[in-house]
Amino acid sequence: MTGSAVRRASVAALGIGIAAVILRPQIADALVVRGDEYLYRSQDARALRYYARALAIDADDGAAADRFAFAAMLSRDPQAIAASLRETSAYLARHPEDATVRMDRAMAYRAAGQLPAALADFALAGAQTGDARALAFAGFTAERLRERALARRYWRAALSARPGFLPARRALARLR
Repeated sequence: MTGSAVRRASVAALGIGIAAVILRPQIADALVVRGDEYLYRSQDARALRYYARALAIDADDGAAADRFAFAAMLSRDPQAIAASLRETSAYLARHPEDATVRMDRAMAYRAAGQLPAALADFALAGAQTGDARALAFAGFTAERLRERALARRYWRAALSARPGFLPARRALARLR
């Protein structure tokens, strides 16, 4: 290669590198959309691969973390659920305010049989958002841990957040 060809190749490589850094969020979003297409076709394993690629490109992409966790739950594969716990935990270490991903992690903890951790995440997500569903899940998880008084408290909090919320109302009626 001549000197000018090397310079052109170097400039082109530098341009591609800069574009990759600048366009990283857009590339990750495109991978999430592609993963969604596979998820809609019930091809969970392929969807998981696209979501994992999106997270590899942009570890701070909340949509990718959310979708990865959701697809892992759908797959019911213990290895995928364990990977989901790793990814969501890493994401939440940087973004503790993201209640959506926290709910995903709580569901993964529940699926993995780690009920105390699931309870903590459901309760925190409910406290962060006032979401009756998160609070009701906290109640059901507390009940599974044989913490009936705690379960009642969460179901009452769910009803305070959303009066008449049927799952919490029925759970409280069942315990009376």
